[in-house]
Amino acid sequence: YTSRLGRARAVRSLGSSATPTQALQAANDYEIYFNYISRIDADDEDDQEQDNALSKSSFLPRAVLDGIQRNPYAAWEWGMVERVAGNYDRAAGIHQLASNAFEEIGDKPRAVICRLDRGLDLAAGLNEDSGRKGVSGDVTKVKEILETAIQATVNTEGRDIELLQRVVAKEGEARVALSGVLWESKDKAAAESQFGEACGRLDELNADYQTREKERIKKGRMLPPQVQRLGFSIDDIVGADEASCSRFKNEKFVEDKLVWSASLKSKVNKFLNLSR
Repeated sequence: YTSRLGRARAVRSLGSSATPTQALQAANDYEIYFNYISRIDADDEDDQEQDNALSKSSFLPRAVLDGIQRNPYAAWEWGMVERVAGNYDRAAGIHQLASNAFEEIGDKPRAVICRLDRGLDLAAGLNEDSGRKGVSGDVTKVKEILETAIQATVNTEGRDIELLQRVVAKEGEARVALSGVLWESKDKAAAESQFGEACGRLDELNADYQTREKERIKKGRMLPPQVQRLGFSIDDIVGADEASCSRFKNEKFVEDKLVWSASLKSKVNKFLNLSR
């Protein structure tokens, strides 16, 4: 099963550059991986009865749900490749399950990142398919989910400074995306408000990072060990060193660092071009 996970992660590391076909294959690999690592015995009659009951309330088999509980890191990755594949509602559902799994092990920061990505999944799905059914076709619901996820960042605490910085950076991404959605919905004042808050938070984040760096250099402290970013992990997302409102106007940054659909990029670009 590790070969499945390795192949899936190779595609995940491509970000938006992966083709829909590659993303679908990776999504399938992730699902098979979670089924492999599940502690549930598919041949057990009691397990089968519970699986049948649960299948009515979930879009995934119980064995896969159990696998997600065992590795929420990989579940977040799965959600990201589902987004690339254009399965926005499915991506959102998987990110919600990953969030729940992180919450259960007491990892509030990563749980919040998953919730923010759930909102971004649904925002990415707006207008991608005029015939789409599900939450991603409901603008009001998408706005509500994004706003609730953003609010969840308040009082998110922990000892890992870099992780908390990534939470703020992801919050900024969600606010910018929400600005585009609000602008498209003719709610211009709310769009400006969200964007202003995003810029304030991101600028403060980057300023804090620069201050810490200057202090480190001044005191002659060595850099902490640099872990190579592999590009597939929830811990590889944008951090304080890249946080900036102006970055969202940079097409290369959006293409390389974010996983946005064409319609979401269009909404945000319209807002940035027409509101400035």
